[in-house]
Amino acid sequence: MKILILTGPAGAGKSSVAQILAKKREVCAVIDVDTVRWMLLQPHRAPWDGEEGRRQQILGVKNACLLASNFVQNNSDVVILDVLSQETLQLYKKELAKFDLKIVLLLPTFEEIQKRNKMRLPCITEDEIALLHKSQEVLQGYDEKIDNTNLSLEDLAARLNLS
Repeated sequence: MKILILTGPAGAGKSSVAQILAKKREVCAVIDVDTVRWMLLQPHRAPWDGEEGRRQQILGVKNACLLASNFVQNNSDVVILDVLSQETLQLYKKELAKFDLKIVLLLPTFEEIQKRNKMRLPCITEDEIALLHKSQEVLQGYDEKIDNTNLSLEDLAARLNLS
C-alpha cells in the first residue's frame, strides 16, 4: 500500500486530482488535513496564525498520520492533502517512515493560482494566497514537483499514478 502526499497552495488542484486518483484504485482513502484541522472548532486558527495556529497545524499532521497508518494497515492506499511547511514535511517523513511514502508538490504559476481561487468560494484572502504560493515555491525535500498550470486533471492523475 502507498501513501501519496499532495502539497501546493490553495487552488493547486490537490482535492480535484485526489478524487480522480482514488477512483482509479481498488481501495483508497483521501485525507484532507484542512478537514482534520477543522475538527478543532474552538479556537480554530489558521497555520499562519501565531503559535496556536502552528500548534493546531502540527496536531492536524499527527492526526492525519494516525489515520493514514490505520488505513494502510487495513490494505488501503492513501492520498493526504496538505499545504506543507518545512517542519510539517519533516514530521510526515518521520511519522510515516515505515510506509511507502511519496511527496509531490503541485505548483501552478501564481497567476494560475489567482485565477483558480477566484472561481472558488472565498475562504482565504489574496494576501494569504500569495503567502501560501511563496511558501510552496521555497519548500524543499519533496520527491517531485509538477507545474500543473497547463495539465488537465486527467493528465495530472496519470502522472501521479499510485502504482
